[in-house]
Amino acid sequence: MLSDGSELPYALFLGVPIHKAPAVAVSAGMTENGWIPVNPLTSETRLPGVYAVGDVTSVGTPKAGVFAEGAARVVAQEIASQVRGTPALGSYDGKGSCYIEFGHGKVGRVDVQFLSGTPPTGTFQTPTEALTAEKGLFGSTRAARWFRGPASAR
Repeated sequence: MLSDGSELPYALFLGVPIHKAPAVAVSAGMTENGWIPVNPLTSETRLPGVYAVGDVTSVGTPKAGVFAEGAARVVAQEIASQVRGTPALGSYDGKGSCYIEFGHGKVGRVDVQFLSGTPPTGTFQTPTEALTAEKGLFGSTRAARWFRGPASAR
């Protein structure tokens, strides 16, 4: 609904930018069919000690930040383990949650898991006020951690 109370003539618009590996990765020979192939459980490329996460990979999860964040957490733990000379703590499971805006202050959530060894699974939580508040907290904690928060928030 627009500020003047009128509504636009469509019910839903989804816009997704083109996802592709950057030219530097392509020119470095890191891509196959436009993506950087990685081990889906560790995000390691075919170059030992080199990792890739997010929209540039062929990991098999959606191109959403929550999945890149989960993969990056595993990569950080892997690198820390290598530096410390300790065993790696775990692998990436492809879990993530995506919030869905329904308008009029209604937010639902889908929880999915892509890399459990079985076909992807997911559950849908119907829109509630609690999920609307949860989505707001999710966004604000990420913004604080990534862009302006103290080290304790990171």
